[in-house]
Amino acid sequence: MDNQETNLLHYKQINSSMISLFQYLFSIFVILVHSGRLVENELLHFTFKSVFARMAVPFFMICSSFFIRGYLTVHHRVGIYIRHLVKTYLFWSLIYLPYACFYLQSLPLPSHHPLIYLIGLVVALVYTGMCYQLWYIPAFLLGVWLVSQLLKFIGKIKTGILLFLLYLFGSIETYSAYLGHTPFFTAYQAYARILITSRNGIFYAPIFIFLGYLLYDFYQTNLFKNSYVWKVIACFALLCVEYILVFLRQGLDKNFFLGLPLFILFLFNAISRTSVFAKKDFSTLRKLSTLYFFIHPIFIEWTLFALRERSMSPAEKGSYLFFSSLICTHLVSTFMLKVKQWRIRHINRIR
Repeated sequence: MDNQETNLLHYKQINSSMISLFQYLFSIFVILVHSGRLVENELLHFTFKSVFARMAVPFFMICSSFFIRGYLTVHHRVGIYIRHLVKTYLFWSLIYLPYACFYLQSLPLPSHHPLIYLIGLVVALVYTGMCYQLWYIPAFLLGVWLVSQLLKFIGKIKTGILLFLLYLFGSIETYSAYLGHTPFFTAYQAYARILITSRNGIFYAPIFIFLGYLLYDFYQTNLFKNSYVWKVIACFALLCVEYILVFLRQGLDKNFFLGLPLFILFLFNAISRTSVFAKKDFSTLRKLSTLYFFIHPIFIEWTLFALRERSMSPAEKGSYLFFSSLICTHLVSTFMLKVKQWRIRHINRIR
């Protein structure tokens, strides 16, 4: 059997239904992250937002890169996928353009010259996103390009080491409370004054994209085939130790956890291999998860505007934001899917 047939076999063996289910669940956690605090208790808040919700983006990145490395590469459709992703990103960037303009106007900029706003919009388009969830796509695209170039010129081992070092530097934001008086934190502060965050396509995304590629390349090896559930449990146990350390002394932000890449790698591997729900069709959940990602900030911001004069605790406001945004996002997303299905049936009848 040649490599192409092996790659196709990998793709046919994975439990796409279970992956779709987890994509949907993690899309809900993305809404949770952007809703703020849901509970007053600090430990529960940390568990919801920094433990489970922060798993969403790494899962999506490993899932997407696994898909790119496999099925899309075999069928020479990576370029088509990237172009579609760019078009989708530009469409939603246009939708959120008013939000970006309003946000720029609220900043204490040194000048209100139109050129300043134009530069800000360009930075938003290529780096931070026109809205706070859209940073993911430029980060993912840059990460895919970077990983592909590194694999091409220095190979897998050196690429893996370099990407881990980049991720290690990015994690300074998480461990800043431990590194506050060290040269490492000073270097990170100098970087952050220019590029704001290390959660981007250089320090954050590449390690997860690389691991998605790696999983597909070695999918049939004993490392991933044997005892895959126990490996998930072991990785999560080690990750919990790290969670405790970060909870006790919390840094600037909590996007980077050193144990997260391996845990998400083995989690995705286990999900793709399990027989649970293998015969179910959860493709609608996958489609809903995509719409949830793009749409939910609209309802979060509308709800924030509606609550602007109400006196509420952070947990009350966060809970209201989360549940109202989730319900509205689901209703609109479901409606959009129904309209799309109706259009497809209508076109097919015409043909």
